[in-house]
Amino acid sequence: MEVDDPSWGPAWHAADNWLHLVADRPDRIRPCANDTCVLHFYDISKNGTRRWCSMAGCGNRAKAQRHYARRTGA
Repeated sequence: MEVDDPSWGPAWHAADNWLHLVADRPDRIRPCANDTCVLHFYDISKNGTRRWCSMAGCGNRAKAQRHYARRTGA
């Protein structure tokens, strides 16, 4: 398969988008704050303070752990 084959189009497009993100706002690419998570994300929040790759996954677990610790006094 040659790199100019049309089936490479999506890969080239993704690589181009990644390079633009890294060049334009490298400070917005961050690792997830969950120590067991290996994902990185591009922070699109207004004030740039996002911490989790996914609020539904890692963020929710962290919030649940904090809530449990407060309720049990642990």
